[in-house]
Amino acid sequence: MPRTHYDLAIIGGGSAGLTAAHLAQSLGANVLLIDKESLGGDCLHYGCVPSKSLIHVARVVQQARQAAQFGSMATYQRVDMAKISASIQGVIQRVSDAEKTYTEGVTVAFGHASFTSSTTLLLNNEEEITSRRILIATGSHPAVPQIEGLQTTGYLTNEDVFDLTALPESLVIAGGGPIGVELAQALGRLGTKITLIQGPERLLPREDPEVSETIAGILKSEDIDIITNARVVKAHHNGTKKVVTARQGMQMLQFEADELLLALGRQPNIEEHLNLEAAGVQYNEKGILVDEHLQTSVPNIFALGDVIGGYLFTHVASYHAGIAVRNALVPLAKKKVDYRVVPWCTFTEPEVARVGLLPVEAERQHKHVRIMKFPWSKIDRAQTANETAGFIKLVLAGNKEQIVGAHLVGAGAGELLGEIALAMQHRLTIKDIFNTIHPYPTMSTGLQQATFEAFLTGPEAASNRKFIQILWGKPTSYIRNAFLY
Repeated sequence: MPRTHYDLAIIGGGSAGLTAAHLAQSLGANVLLIDKESLGGDCLHYGCVPSKSLIHVARVVQQARQAAQFGSMATYQRVDMAKISASIQGVIQRVSDAEKTYTEGVTVAFGHASFTSSTTLLLNNEEEITSRRILIATGSHPAVPQIEGLQTTGYLTNEDVFDLTALPESLVIAGGGPIGVELAQALGRLGTKITLIQGPERLLPREDPEVSETIAGILKSEDIDIITNARVVKAHHNGTKKVVTARQGMQMLQFEADELLLALGRQPNIEEHLNLEAAGVQYNEKGILVDEHLQTSVPNIFALGDVIGGYLFTHVASYHAGIAVRNALVPLAKKKVDYRVVPWCTFTEPEVARVGLLPVEAERQHKHVRIMKFPWSKIDRAQTANETAGFIKLVLAGNKEQIVGAHLVGAGAGELLGEIALAMQHRLTIKDIFNTIHPYPTMSTGLQQATFEAFLTGPEAASNRKFIQILWGKPTSYIRNAFLY
């Protein structure tokens, strides 16, 4: 049996594994990257890349429908799902080609890897691999709960919905998280009649309640039926249709559609063939157990990305890669993960963007908390593009009113998160943002406007007005107006 040795072996070629391999190789390590069948992971093949491609097409279709109100003579007829699917696959291929730079100088192998000890892997039951350090980055897969009749009825997940070559006339989506609402809006705009069934009492339950309410209203305005507080319990065929039964309180509701799509969360990829027990790596149903250094129960083995649970985002997986590689290759003064500033975005239209604490969370952690809300309609660029729905909600804490949370709904809202996250990471204040010159007219000026309004209604401006009132002998209202011009 052939035997090879590496400084670092990485199991899983998704976002976490690719980034880790690229970084470790650039630092001079001899790196092996193993994946079951192809590099890129769920994000490339079934997640971020194809979903955003589909969302883009759906937005173009929606714009074609609305073109007449702007004086355009363009008309919308129908979509060719086969062409849309081919276009999506083309985008996946182009992104995949661009990612090949991540494996330059890295040994890449495909197949199943299993532990035989804490330092030894068996690849495809025929090649023995030893490595000083091992990173597990096997990702996650769609959760498929035990539902009566589900397997015989058939269903879609994000792993096959982008392969559709014919658009279903009707679709039931189980799950109102980010994947569910994104696909509901996109496929609805392409012409599918959508029924969205959500277990909790509102869509996007991890978001601020006002955010959830706003998105629900927008989806309803696009003729998407939303059923909350209901869970799918049964599925069966009725001729060519699929019938879904959901329990809502004491009621049993039935919905008939051409297809059923499950968007009920993710589960870690802890395949039996990994044989984690042979290495002594501890795990549970939520994922592999790691400490704040991403180290498992075995000192030379680290785990990162979706397989450890928690924040199941591509950008968090890439962040993990930097932490894990550094700690694996330079074990002195290990670096800890820091989740204080984790931005994320749901790519509906308008987008939902969030970073930091919810208002209720901030009130539990800080003595002085203030919420400032700024309408998206006050952004001039939003007016010019007729994209005025939404708002910016800032969660401010402490005497200096640092931003500890931000919740946005608006066109391109996710593009504003970078600036907010940077400010939060370095504990900057609202003054640091509004005193920075922003290009006009852009959506980013909305953030500058929001922070300026927050300052004007905050304690520092109030103190300044009192001082100037005494200095000038003017009424407070006069001084406040002076701040506005």
